[in-house]
Amino acid sequence: MFFNVSMAEKIDVRNILEIQKIQELLVNHPDLLSMLTIVCVMCNDRLNHEKKSLTDPPIEPHTEPNLSDHESDDD
Repeated sequence: MFFNVSMAEKIDVRNILEIQKIQELLVNHPDLLSMLTIVCVMCNDRLNHEKKSLTDPPIEPHTEPNLSDHESDDD
């Protein structure tokens, strides 16, 4: 089972090849291969989340409007 590298962020092909080489080395160590897959998925999620949050408009804090009292309306 090899990790499918599909990220929203542009990555270098060398990174994909390095991950595939590591996966091939870990074939006889299923626990380590599983951990590598989990780490890759977590990194992918984090990168996608960070990229999305950078493109979202900032949330403005809720503030109460300045309301005048009736006495000052006479001025």
